[in-house]
Amino acid sequence: MKQLFVIFNFLRLWPHVLCYACSKNKKHIAADVAAYKAEYKGGSLLWFLTYNRSFRSLFYHRIGGMSKVIEWLAPGQVTLTIPKTTNVRDGVLLFHSYGTILNAREIGEGCRIVCNITLGDKKGKTPIIGKHVEILPGAVIAGDVTIGDNCVIGPNAVVYKSVPANCVVVGNPAYILKRDGLVVNEKL
Repeated sequence: MKQLFVIFNFLRLWPHVLCYACSKNKKHIAADVAAYKAEYKGGSLLWFLTYNRSFRSLFYHRIGGMSKVIEWLAPGQVTLTIPKTTNVRDGVLLFHSYGTILNAREIGEGCRIVCNITLGDKKGKTPIIGKHVEILPGAVIAGDVTIGDNCVIGPNAVVYKSVPANCVVVGNPAYILKRDGLVVNEKL
């Protein structure tokens, strides 16, 4: 039975490996694989393509137009939306990305994004997410805002104003709970 599974996955995933080999974003995909390996304590490109729908969706975003030819073989996370205009930097981790819309100008390297996140448009402007930002379930970040490096956006936070680096932001409307590790309870 295990041999049948291996043969089936080889047949459905060899086009993915071919697209990876031909992709101009090979370096970015390799960085994503390295980030997922570090998080999951192992794995490989084929392992993540086989078992992780969120990774597959990010992979399809990276390979661009080629994805339309092969996506039916191993669908990504159907409820995850990453527009072509979103610049996703290396090493972004997507966890349980159900109901997630990532419509941003840029998502910085090393970001961790959990389920039911909306990064969206407000009056034609989209957010910029800094490096190593963690966005927790249910958060909404919309409009012409910048989230600084090393921030945590708390569960169900609604952010319509820019956030400085090294902050923890919570609430609706969002406020800064911590700045540089100290409790400050500041308005944005």
